[in-house]
Amino acid sequence: MLDHDAFERIVTEANQAPSVHNAQPARWRLQRDVIEVAADLSVQLPEADPDQSAIGLSCGAAVEATMLACTARGFQTHVVDHWDDNNRHTWRAHRLAAQIYLSEGGRPDALYDQLGARFTWRSNFEQETPRLFGWTRQDTTLVLDAPTRTWFADHNDTASLAILNRPAFRRELLSWIRLDPVHPRWSFDGLSREALLMPKAVARKVRLGFGPLWSLLRLTGGTKALTAERAQTLTAPVIAAFHVPAGLSATEAGRAYLRLWLEATRLGFAGWPMAALTDHAPTRAAVAKRLNIGADRRLVQVIRFGKPTGPRPPRARRPIAEIMND
Repeated sequence: MLDHDAFERIVTEANQAPSVHNAQPARWRLQRDVIEVAADLSVQLPEADPDQSAIGLSCGAAVEATMLACTARGFQTHVVDHWDDNNRHTWRAHRLAAQIYLSEGGRPDALYDQLGARFTWRSNFEQETPRLFGWTRQDTTLVLDAPTRTWFADHNDTASLAILNRPAFRRELLSWIRLDPVHPRWSFDGLSREALLMPKAVARKVRLGFGPLWSLLRLTGGTKALTAERAQTLTAPVIAAFHVPAGLSATEAGRAYLRLWLEATRLGFAGWPMAALTDHAPTRAAVAKRLNIGADRRLVQVIRFGKPTGPRPPRARRPIAEIMND
């Protein structure tokens, strides 16, 4: 049903899905009329993602993006979620996320056109009243008022600093951000200085501050200034808290996460995740309490949304040979 070239085009499009830390753990292979998506376990970041929930979320977004790319080519899709099976034997050194069964007669999904337009914007947003006509998500609590957005900005900085105070986390982060274009993985994965919208002078401060000078900066109070995002966060007109049923698998959560982001893209927004709010357990609980998210729901991610103040930064993506298995 799918030849090699058609499958390659689908995978290339699907890999535009958001990936936590831009690790891009999703891998694809075609088994007759079934596309398998699995997590390459060699790309796990143990400090940032000890329970593989971020890997599962990223793979779920990749599954949904694959479905979108398939429906755009006239296929119907049926997705079977395997994340909670913890299947590591079907595909060596991988954890199976889902199987996508293909048949003829599909119709393009309305969100397909937003897949290539979606991007992350890690800087100030335009100052304007957000227009939310067409927003349909019931799994997302939108924060629009200034006092609550300020509360989120303050808690995000506090949680981020608490996480960065762990030396092992900082070492892992420095190994994953690309502060110099000569880095061999600059265009492929991780967080480049371009993607972070980080000037060269700031990159030098980060390399030293997150590395050998952290302890000294901490004594003088400099770590707070080095890691703060409060000013940029307050420019975001919308903060979206994405939450799902407590028992939903990471793959299914990732599928919904992509659709949430694509709906925001359709409204003209770029996004900037506030990962610290959910990675730091006490802050995650505080956010859930603040927004009245009950115990029957799981807070997955909080995202700043707004219109960017500059051009879209380059997108780093793994080459097809790394992500597609024949």
